[in-house]
Amino acid sequence: MGEASRHAYLQARSAPEKKGKLEFSHQGIVYAEKCLKEAPKEASCLYFQTLNTGVYIQNHIPNYQRGLHQMVANCDALNQSQPDFEHAGCYRILGNIYSQAPSFSLNPKNITQDLDRSVQNLKEAVKLAPDYALNRLFLARSLEQIGEKDAAKSELQAFDRLDKTGIDQDYPAWKKDRDSLAQKLL
Repeated sequence: MGEASRHAYLQARSAPEKKGKLEFSHQGIVYAEKCLKEAPKEASCLYFQTLNTGVYIQNHIPNYQRGLHQMVANCDALNQSQPDFEHAGCYRILGNIYSQAPSFSLNPKNITQDLDRSVQNLKEAVKLAPDYALNRLFLARSLEQIGEKDAAKSELQAFDRLDKTGIDQDYPAWKKDRDSLAQKLL
């Protein structure tokens, strides 16, 4: 079931229209949930449920906080058992959640932007998987957001030196983000 969830995630990421993204990501969530009923700590099921949930809430905003809470819970569980899974993928996901979440909410239980937590999680991702380029790019972005320009520049330069094989699949917008960040830092 973990493999089926991964496959659905890849289809959701590459679907050209919102409808396809929603259908495939929902399918991936269902596969992961079935897997997690049988094996509650199965790494691939936790991880791909998280990724599918991310795609789903990016394309269907209502109740996104519920999705964010599920993503954080999954990543916390996976980081307890296999923190290096998928190039420290859950630390990378948490770093992105805390850098991109809304900066304010009237509900104190909602997940909101926390750039210090973002940097902390992304530093852990870099520590566990220093050669995975996206860990460096996302850390550079969060460091720039908190005003640590020199550290952000250093991480962006490290990103530029690393192999980019496979990151198009993981994060298709990396070139755009890299160039935008380079304009600010280099």
